[in-house]
Amino acid sequence: MLLSNKKLVEQFWIFFIDGDLARALALMSDDFTWELTGQTPLSGIYRGKAEVRDVFFAKVAECIDLTAGIDLEIDALIAEGDRVVMLARGEMQGRYGPYNNTYCHVMTVRGGLLCGTVEYVDTELVNRALFAR
Repeated sequence: MLLSNKKLVEQFWIFFIDGDLARALALMSDDFTWELTGQTPLSGIYRGKAEVRDVFFAKVAECIDLTAGIDLEIDALIAEGDRVVMLARGEMQGRYGPYNNTYCHVMTVRGGLLCGTVEYVDTELVNRALFAR
């Protein structure tokens, strides 16, 4: 049984925040792309599930205190066609201070899998709390 697009996005984030990356990755297509907008050391487009996992997720893990936990509160999931917009608030500890950001993810679903996201965040906070810029 295929999940609805909104439920698929919600389930992905539940697995991701719980640290169950294997189950989160299983919901992504092999050609998944993750684009982080703005001008930060993390900004760019990561192409393919392997690059998202091995490069992007690894870079993020170096910048936050995973032992302190990650809290993500989904405020809204708005779906139309193959797109789901997730509005959320997160709290975690960055390398250089609290990293309590707001997020807008525009996620695309194809064939019952997530095939991409464009992430919009407060890039000034990314630079300050994660990179001391």
